[in-house]
Amino acid sequence: MAGLLNKLRMMDAAGKKPEPKTNAPIATFYRKDHLYPVTVFCDRRHATPEILEKVFECPFPHKVAPEDILFLDTETTGLSGGVGTVAFQIGLGYFTPAGFVVEQMLIHDYHQETEMLKLLTARMKRFPVICTFNGKSFDVPLLRSRLVMNRMREDAIPATHADVLYPARRLWKLRLRQCTLGRLENQLLGVEREDDLPGAMVPQAYFQYLKDRDFGPMEKVLEHNRQDIVSLAQLFYELCRLMAQPEEVAQPEDLLSLARMCERSGDVDRATKCYRLCAKGETRAQAFRAMSINAKRQGQTETAYKLCKAMLTRGDDPIYAYEALAKLCEHQMHDPEQAMHYTRQALLMLAEPALKRTEELVEKQAALKLRYARLRRKLIARTQAAE
Repeated sequence: MAGLLNKLRMMDAAGKKPEPKTNAPIATFYRKDHLYPVTVFCDRRHATPEILEKVFECPFPHKVAPEDILFLDTETTGLSGGVGTVAFQIGLGYFTPAGFVVEQMLIHDYHQETEMLKLLTARMKRFPVICTFNGKSFDVPLLRSRLVMNRMREDAIPATHADVLYPARRLWKLRLRQCTLGRLENQLLGVEREDDLPGAMVPQAYFQYLKDRDFGPMEKVLEHNRQDIVSLAQLFYELCRLMAQPEEVAQPEDLLSLARMCERSGDVDRATKCYRLCAKGETRAQAFRAMSINAKRQGQTETAYKLCKAMLTRGDDPIYAYEALAKLCEHQMHDPEQAMHYTRQALLMLAEPALKRTEELVEKQAALKLRYARLRRKLIARTQAAE
């Protein structure tokens, strides 16, 4: 089933027709559209301005429809950028009433770059939002430099830029470790590319095409780019869906990461919901710790106290729990005697011979000793004042 879905994703209405092999100069650059059904994508209704701002941490237009977003990916003559790097192939994706269109342009030689960029700027002017994968660091700066080199205006590039790489890392890196586009689409979308041309080989394939005019390898470059565009759009809407419906997140690590994303955006209620959902298994201690910190910040001392006590009962991060209880008792509950008790318990745990004497542990131990001494002085002063 997964193999069939992958083939359907890569299938376009017109089918693929290889370019004829010829050494004669080609008058204009290559351009072709491919149409994909909207059913390839998850529910797009979740991509509201509110959700988009939480996911991408930047302002969006007051109203954003799927038709307002331009998905962009380039194939270039170099992977490190620089003045001499040219985007010889540009892929665009956008929604129309007929479906999702992937429009591809490729220059047969360098002198066609200006003509291709003119069409690109005309397309970009129609969209208030651009979406890329690592485009803030690579694609967009490269296109800006090429527009300048061709004496063209840069203001056609949409002002709002949604770069999927950064929220993808925030949400999935804890579980997946690596967040390349290929790994994300494989692990999250079930895409398995067959006979795919690796990105590192793309520049060399183009240089070879300039020499022998064999368009066969370019077909693979175009196929690679098409899948990049489709996967980019799928991940864009998947991020919005999970932010809007955290209860749909299956993996506890992703829920924990989503909770932290919500905290960064100031959405404490949604963050708390996520922490509660992942307060089990390997993420339980981290979730309870975060919930206790949030409760303390909101002035909910009793709730924070109960959460830390629950951590002790379950044996989850007890050193943190003892120290947090000590702070609550000293500063919020004004009970230095109980605070001293919890500080002593934390110090006893840190003194365990089995613990590795790391720099962090030594610093923690020193801080707790200072706290213990201060609490002791406070209790002595209180006793003397009572006498």
